[in-house]
Amino acid sequence: MSEITIRRFRAGEGDLLGQVLHRAVHEGTVGAYDEAQRMAWSPAPPQGPDWDARLTAGVTLVAWAGRDPAGFMTLLPGTGYLDLAYVSPDWQGQGVAAMLCGLLERCALRQGLDRLSTDASVLARRFFLKQGWQDGPRQDVTRHGVTLHNYRMAKDLKPALERAA
Repeated sequence: MSEITIRRFRAGEGDLLGQVLHRAVHEGTVGAYDEAQRMAWSPAPPQGPDWDARLTAGVTLVAWAGRDPAGFMTLLPGTGYLDLAYVSPDWQGQGVAAMLCGLLERCALRQGLDRLSTDASVLARRFFLKQGWQDGPRQDVTRHGVTLHNYRMAKDLKPALERAA
């Protein structure tokens, strides 16, 4: 694995991260979601001011492999909700998501949060379970008239808070 650098999202990088999201959905979830579901999930790469605003609304960490984004995750401040978690298909299975998730957990602890939550795709669910998250109910979500499913998941950070005290 080449060197990965992780830093916070910077203005002007949104379009690159939109490409990561779109590729992760269309290439990385084949076998878990059919083509209609993938198109409903990401009909086009997100971009523009609304997308940038979503990325800056929380703590967005970006993993970089040289000049290319390998993945990113966004934690909404004060809520503990992991809003976005995407890794480029070129980097899936190489530890990028684990690095990002670990750093965001530390950010949450610094914010004094004792719990994280997310709505995880089928593939992300497997990853989060390995990271110690608790499985929640399957949810059906309709996007553009197509039903997709995901899983409500959570991670209790209280043990980490208690160890730090």
